[in-house]
Amino acid sequence: MRQTLVTLACCAALATVAAAQTAREGRLLLTVIDPSGLIVPGAVVTIAGADAAPLPSATTGPKGVATVEHLPQGVYSVRAEYPGFENGTLKDVRIRPGDNKHVLVLALQKLQDSVTVARDAQAVAADRRSAGVAALTKEEIEALSDDPDEMLQQLLDMASANAIIKVDSFLGAPLPPKAQIKSIHIVRDAFAAENHSSESDHIEIITQPGVGPLRGGFNSRFRDGSMSAKSPFTPTKGPERTQNYEGRIGGTFAKNKSSFSISGGARKSFDTPIVNVALPGGGTRSEVLDLRRPNDNWRLHGLVDYALTRDQTLRFGFEESRTTRRNLGVGAFDLAERAFSTESRSHEVRVQEVGPIGRRMFMNTRLQLSWSDSVSQSALEAPTIRINDASTSGGAQVSGGRHARDIELGSDVDYIRGLHTVRFGALVEGGRFRSDDASNYLGTYVFTSMAAFEARQPAAYTRRIGNPLIEYWNFETAAYVQDDIRVRKTLTLSPGIRYEAQTHLHDYNNVGPRFGITWAPRKSGTTTLRGSWGIFYNWLNQGIYEQTLRVDGFRQREVNIVSPAYPDPGSAGTVSAVNRYLLGDDLGMVRTMRVSAGIDQTIAPRVRASLGYSNIRGIGYFRGSNLNAPLGGVRPDPTFANVIEVVADARLHAQTLSASLNVNFAAPGRAAAVPRWNWRRTTIRVSYWLSRALNESDGAFWVPPTGTLATEWGPSPGDRRHRGAITLNTQALKNLNASFNLATTSGNPYTITTGLDDNGDSIFNDRPIGIGRNTVRTAGQWTWNANMSYGIPIGLAARPAQEHGDRAIDRGQGPQRYRLAFNVSITNLTNHANYTGYSGVMTSPFFEAPTAVANPRKIDFGLGFSF
Repeated sequence: MRQTLVTLACCAALATVAAAQTAREGRLLLTVIDPSGLIVPGAVVTIAGADAAPLPSATTGPKGVATVEHLPQGVYSVRAEYPGFENGTLKDVRIRPGDNKHVLVLALQKLQDSVTVARDAQAVAADRRSAGVAALTKEEIEALSDDPDEMLQQLLDMASANAIIKVDSFLGAPLPPKAQIKSIHIVRDAFAAENHSSESDHIEIITQPGVGPLRGGFNSRFRDGSMSAKSPFTPTKGPERTQNYEGRIGGTFAKNKSSFSISGGARKSFDTPIVNVALPGGGTRSEVLDLRRPNDNWRLHGLVDYALTRDQTLRFGFEESRTTRRNLGVGAFDLAERAFSTESRSHEVRVQEVGPIGRRMFMNTRLQLSWSDSVSQSALEAPTIRINDASTSGGAQVSGGRHARDIELGSDVDYIRGLHTVRFGALVEGGRFRSDDASNYLGTYVFTSMAAFEARQPAAYTRRIGNPLIEYWNFETAAYVQDDIRVRKTLTLSPGIRYEAQTHLHDYNNVGPRFGITWAPRKSGTTTLRGSWGIFYNWLNQGIYEQTLRVDGFRQREVNIVSPAYPDPGSAGTVSAVNRYLLGDDLGMVRTMRVSAGIDQTIAPRVRASLGYSNIRGIGYFRGSNLNAPLGGVRPDPTFANVIEVVADARLHAQTLSASLNVNFAAPGRAAAVPRWNWRRTTIRVSYWLSRALNESDGAFWVPPTGTLATEWGPSPGDRRHRGAITLNTQALKNLNASFNLATTSGNPYTITTGLDDNGDSIFNDRPIGIGRNTVRTAGQWTWNANMSYGIPIGLAARPAQEHGDRAIDRGQGPQRYRLAFNVSITNLTNHANYTGYSGVMTSPFFEAPTAVANPRKIDFGLGFSF
């Protein structure tokens, strides 16, 4: 009995001690994320006290959280490690009784070009930020053109035709040099509240300065007219030449502290325009003009990273470019005398600061300042004579320029707590603009047909008189918040809301709720189902506002004379009937509602497919309303001719079904094989879009010829039913990177018009009775493009000797120190004739016929050197 009592007493004492000990213990819940805010499962977490050895390590789970139980109260140092990232440390972490939650951000390793992060497959599949996202491989990025215009077209072929491009989170920034691109992602469903628009795909480009030792290179590119095909409309081809030069250098200023990259390039090119015009007395003329069309450009681009602290990074970027173009405006129906030149210069400075704030937040703040100036000048100062879709002669009548001073300031903050990943932020963009662009200041005669021109009977004469100078401010602002709620490892719900406002619009009710769902039903993570719904708003275009500000009937007046004398219409200054343009008093931002659904499927480790559907309904689209349309041939207000008010009562309905298939024959998770020939180093990307877009307007100043929208519902100008792209990229032969791309699209719609002013409003957009908008289509187009680059390694860099005791051990030779590359790029490999320039004017000799072709075959040769 005594022994039993002693045993019970000991147990009670031990329980009391354990309870007291437990009361003094805490639990650490550490969430590990990367610099973009994505969780990092599988990271190893170690903890050490001030005077103790490290405690047993823990590993972050599928949600990126590591849990360490039974930690006595006190101060600890917490360390996280994961391959491809710098080790992260939180010092002086105080553990109190209960749960202690902290966030640790792992920075990317400075000396690695790419990082492959192995994460829980199902958790990744249910992550909203990775679902519906296609990432270009390193080889695909290398195969992109060095020419910015061609690179842009290649990216648009992979995404939707009107995709929105972001560079380092900056919207509308110019494409960076290819050597500075770190990654390119195509986002198929950008419903998130952080995005202004979701009517198209988003192309997100991330750049990086040079890292590691000093590296650089030089590229050149050349094309001569002998390397290009001729137009099928002419018996000969004109001279042509393109010369591109680019140099770059970058590396690390201070290890783990600062790195930089600077690149510069110049382009000198010219081509020869082709005209296709009607002749007096009948017949047509299609010929190469004896006129060169030069296009000269140079630009300088730089990036600098500086680590303010271990976790806070400051990035500075700048861009400067200058472009001179001459003999523009010539070709198709426009004769050589219509030439004009432009010169533009732009500067951009970008500052970005990223890093964690405390233990739970991550901030990305950016500032962009840009200023640009442009000026235009006509080669001939003379009135314009336009014969509708037959021939245009006379001066181009352009002068003056535009001067813009822009600012963009935005910040995005991620806050992680438990199941919630909250992102909120704000954006302000706009600036001051000054423009003295002048056009049609000497007048334009409009003839309905060549017969009317021969009879010297113009249908109308218009001319702008007055001061074209305008100055104004314009700002757009937005704020948003969204929460990605990880309900389960398999399911993420993403509610959000965005608010937007803009100057010059008295509309402050632009609240856009958003909601998304991402579900990964399989443990393997091979299937992701996603859906979204949201309300979106579109900004008022600055060009629309400038038109109403300039040609308001007082600052500038647009003289309008019906059936004028020719070649002298009389004294324009005494004519009182003038056109004017204005914004409606209740004009608001265009509003669209978008519903989408999609599935991403991993068919095999090397094969991925996706299928998506979107349905967009828009209201408040802009169109023109003629407040002074003639009634019985008489204007209600004889002081003016047409008074075009921009109103927002048009609708849009667009549906798109998209499908994509990616096949990467290389084994996942491993580098490509070293042998000279290996067919597995090949990637195939196939995309297809089936779409339909209907609306009631062709633009803000477009006036329905019937005066009502009841007859205007039809295909939108950009409606293309079918579009597809196939890209094959291969490095099967060692040192050879070859890329082949097939882009195809069905024809776009255009409208049949009579070519006459049937309703007497002096607007030549009247249609035959019973014919709707955009009822006919052009022929479809398809183009094969190819790009091949062969690299020759030169020399081997010696590895630094490794100290071992009192001896230095030679570590042999490392990768090639220099590389020489030869490149050939072929646009329209088969020289397929893609016809363009269709006319819908019934009085034109080219009615429903093409007048030009797009992109006859062109071959470019390039040479590059890198170290």
